[in-house]
Amino acid sequence: MEIDKNPNVGQKGRFYLTKNIWLPQEPIEKLNLKMSDMILRRMPRLPLGGDDALKIFPVLGELRKSHDKIKADLQYLLSHHEEIPALHEVHPRDLYVAGRAWRTFLLKIWGHEVKENTTAVPDTYAAICRIPGVHTALFSILAGGAEIEPHRGSAAGVIRFHYPLIVPTEPEKCWIEIGGYHFFWEEGVPLVFDDTREHWVKNQTDQTRVVLIIDFNADMPFPVNLYTGLRYNLIRRSAEVKAVVQRAAIGVPPRESSQSQVSKGLISMASHTTSPANVDRS
Repeated sequence: MEIDKNPNVGQKGRFYLTKNIWLPQEPIEKLNLKMSDMILRRMPRLPLGGDDALKIFPVLGELRKSHDKIKADLQYLLSHHEEIPALHEVHPRDLYVAGRAWRTFLLKIWGHEVKENTTAVPDTYAAICRIPGVHTALFSILAGGAEIEPHRGSAAGVIRFHYPLIVPTEPEKCWIEIGGYHFFWEEGVPLVFDDTREHWVKNQTDQTRVVLIIDFNADMPFPVNLYTGLRYNLIRRSAEVKAVVQRAAIGVPPRESSQSQVSKGLISMASHTTSPANVDRS
């Protein structure tokens, strides 16, 4: 992709709309966070965990329905663990965690499917596609002892969903603080929050934590929806996001979906049943 010929795309200080047209990053982020503070008043009361989260956002139950299939996808993905990049390798302007202690496997980013990655986890992506309004989805893999420093996302009007898949045996030692609220992950227990609230993550165990992260748009009233819609379309068409999509595609070999496996099994059974050796000749 031609976009990568400009090494500055994705670096801090400039936000590239095209490979040659850029805007200063800091003023844009400050404006977006000011807008976020206003939008917060119109957002659902967050953060929410467990059944409280599912009452407000019942469609997110699609992941619970597919929990075992998603776990199977994840186990396959982790067999290629060393190929999964750190976040800063995919998006250099983003948060840095030393070494490769925080790995991310992107499936979708600002509306763009990373097709080379989704084929590795087909059942997971099928479940995500049943949730309306999703624009970003990824597996977040945090090593034992790692810390993600306190920070605020700048995507105002976006709701973030954490679906925990692997948690340490002492889950209370692996936690997230969001706007003063303290949570720890439990497998299959969802957490929903606003990414623009300051949050901080720390894994005080020697075990890995994996969550599926999904960002989707909150329903905003007029005229706020004009701002969030404009921002979404500018970002998704930017050189920044195109570069991220390219870097994120690591090409883990495709995995057959459970539905395909079932279909093949049925075909095999039908073929075996109707083969000449099994026909009743009496």
